[in-house]
Amino acid sequence: MGLERTHLAVIVLVVLVGLIGATVLFLLARPEVVPIEPEVVATGTPVATGSAPPGTPDEPGTPSTPGAPDPTTPTTAVAIVVHVAGLVARPGIVELPAGSRVVDAIEAAGGATPEADLTPINLARVLTDGEQVLVTADPPPQAAPPAAPPGSGSPAPTPTGPINLNTATAPELETLPGIGPALAGRILAWRAENGRFTTVDELREVAGIGEQRFAQLEPLVTV
Repeated sequence: MGLERTHLAVIVLVVLVGLIGATVLFLLARPEVVPIEPEVVATGTPVATGSAPPGTPDEPGTPSTPGAPDPTTPTTAVAIVVHVAGLVARPGIVELPAGSRVVDAIEAAGGATPEADLTPINLARVLTDGEQVLVTADPPPQAAPPAAPPGSGSPAPTPTGPINLNTATAPELETLPGIGPALAGRILAWRAENGRFTTVDELREVAGIGEQRFAQLEPLVTV
């Protein structure tokens, strides 16, 4: 009986040793798992899977052309060139931003000289490229009206002495050289606004009477 137990124990031991040996042989016989390396291009640089090829824009859309202007970049305002001539401090060519007005051109040329007459000039007009702004002195004196033919009526009154600026009417002022209906009206308006002329020199304060015209009127008027 004891011998049978001994034989049974030996058999169990042999089986266990066989199982252990088979397990070790199985583990040693398993193939080694080699990790897959990234694909390598001809230059040796690894290429990540799913990345865009070189030169492809990161975002969809029309590729930009080298050297093409960026539409989001603001453009510079176009300048215009104007010729300012006549009675200004620095006559010549001036460059101004587009949309400038006549007054800007005159100021860019140093401003009008004292003898200039800006009354007939539209200073608010928008300039165009290549035009000329001409600043002149007082308009030339108006020509005397032609004498009325005989029998056509009484001739226009001719002043016999200096005209009083404080009592003269519009027709009397219009007999003076260079004084038309518009300028006579401005003289009367100045007189009404200020009460009266205290000196002949105050005639210079009337719009449209510059130094040249005042020199013609000074010996012909009084207060």
